[in-house]
Amino acid sequence: MAEVLKDWEAFEVLALPLAGALAVRGLGRGRPVSAGELLARATDPARGHIHAPVAGFVEAARAGEIIIRRDEAAVGEPPKAMNLADLPPAELGFALKELGLDPPAPPPGETFVISAFDPEPGLSFSRPLLAEHRETLAAGLTALSRLFPGLRLVWAGRKPEEAPSGADEFRRPRTDYPWTLPALVGKNLTGRLDREARGTTDLRRLFDLGRLWRTGLPLRRMILTLGRATYFVPPGARPSDLLASARLGPRPGDAVVAGGLIRGRTLARLTRGLGRETAGLHLVRRAGSGPEAGPCRRCGDCLRACPMGLAPAEYFARSPGGGRGAGGLILDDCLECGACALACPARRPLLAWVRLRRP
Repeated sequence: MAEVLKDWEAFEVLALPLAGALAVRGLGRGRPVSAGELLARATDPARGHIHAPVAGFVEAARAGEIIIRRDEAAVGEPPKAMNLADLPPAELGFALKELGLDPPAPPPGETFVISAFDPEPGLSFSRPLLAEHRETLAAGLTALSRLFPGLRLVWAGRKPEEAPSGADEFRRPRTDYPWTLPALVGKNLTGRLDREARGTTDLRRLFDLGRLWRTGLPLRRMILTLGRATYFVPPGARPSDLLASARLGPRPGDAVVAGGLIRGRTLARLTRGLGRETAGLHLVRRAGSGPEAGPCRRCGDCLRACPMGLAPAEYFARSPGGGRGAGGLILDDCLECGACALACPARRPLLAWVRLRRP
């Protein structure tokens, strides 16, 4: 795969999901908007506000999405660049949210870990970012040091020379999945598991942070793996348009998955725009007839694969209605990494069962 990031521009309409954000006043059909203009304010303090990825006209502003038809001639209220370098830590975090970034959460300890690995199979953004955008990654490290003064920035990667300037230490953790998930990279290096991966970030988020630090302008693109390539894509891009541009036409029985190939979610509607947290889009062809799931063989492969030490087979055998599983661990301890399902020789859908049993 070529280590290059391409700009994806094959769209005329964007459908921006609001995900709990509230549209600004006066955002109605026909209103012109400028690229980067504020469209909605996030109600969750951990989420960034939503800005127009392109200039255009609002076609609809519903409770769950904003539809924009692209028109480079449209002029609304263009954003003004912020000088982030002059802000103290508290104001910097607020400014990042204003510019559309989900602000990094402070770590529970004194170490902040940057993972240079793709989190899971099906995502391939780390190598092209390291090959093409080292200066922006370095700017992200600078922003982290200003946001969390006094913390030690640890670069978790394959080799020391890949780390840009700004990292305090290099470490090489486990590189086999699921240990590439940010929460487990953090656990591997600090000995402490934080399920929300506070104090750990991947290169996709570090790049966005660095881009804001360098420009002071709202985020208008996200990094997305599509097929065998990685693109800069506007939030709100519709899966139907993305798949068509990549000549990936779904057939009956195929599945379209947003996210990674293991932890991603199957999409029911291909005209619903992707949120900025989406890192990948995949067309999974309908599998031919193969072996069906069989009874548990009591082999223990799922226990050995689980990074949390859970015994999925025992859990589902003894706790059909929920509660505590083997070792006294509860279902909430599961990270939904899918390692158990990958390891199961009986092809039991263990990850699907976990998702079905959670509220």
